[in-house]
Amino acid sequence: MSVTSSTLRRGAAALALCGAALQAVAAPYVVGGASQAITSDSDSWAWDGSYLTGFRAALENPVYFGPAGVVNRSIQTTTLGAVNAGTLAGVNMFVGTWISDAQAAPMSAAVMNFFLGGGDLFLLQDDAAHDGLGTALGISTTQSTGSVSNGGAPLFDGPFGVATDVKQYYNIGQLDAAAIAARNGHVGGTNAEGQITSAYWKAGEYAPGAGALFIIADIDMISTTTACGLPVCGGSYSPLNANGIYALNTFSFLQSNGGTPPIPEPETYALMLAGLGLMGWMVRRRQR
Repeated sequence: MSVTSSTLRRGAAALALCGAALQAVAAPYVVGGASQAITSDSDSWAWDGSYLTGFRAALENPVYFGPAGVVNRSIQTTTLGAVNAGTLAGVNMFVGTWISDAQAAPMSAAVMNFFLGGGDLFLLQDDAAHDGLGTALGISTTQSTGSVSNGGAPLFDGPFGVATDVKQYYNIGQLDAAAIAARNGHVGGTNAEGQITSAYWKAGEYAPGAGALFIIADIDMISTTTACGLPVCGGSYSPLNANGIYALNTFSFLQSNGGTPPIPEPETYALMLAGLGLMGWMVRRRQR
């Protein structure tokens, strides 16, 4: 082996270390949703409503998402007081919670442009009166039987574990298989009767240049309430129950398959430049 070849191999190893460091400190994945002030019909199922407090806290928990977490990327959630091109430019993903069709209409065009331009989209649409954003994409909701849902990787079987018998509550929906297939989507989960309760698209699958898309036909598959007569109705995030595992597996998939890959923090560029500089110095040193 020549001296130069050996040097280049050492330099490549240094760059690999820099790449690992770059991944470790990638910029947070920013997830935004509309405030209750502009989605008042959503009640406590609004993005900043009490029923989603546990879910948002889990997304920002560094034990789950962060440099030393189950998923090696931090998530930051934010509440949008308006939904338009300007506010959406500051997020990687927009979450459409249980928004009434009437209150979805004013933001629909901006959300569609955001998604088709590469932004990621997560829709929670229980019924025909709260599926306006999905309907704009050709994916509407009808009522399901409400039986438990199951499926495979990546949503029911992922980094947070295996989710078995994920439950729907209150208003319960299903999605149309033909509509999903016509738009290059994938079935995420089905209930005991074979009705589709979730569907997903990787970035670029719905349309060239579009972001990732995930649609659940019941927000209560991830929200946390107690009105169903059980101690927890929906997702428990500490400890994780089946619905909680399912919800976090979903976000692991979305942040890694979305239209906005991890953006390095400024200090990681310095690490990469240092690695390149070290490699050049080693080559020059060996050539003397």
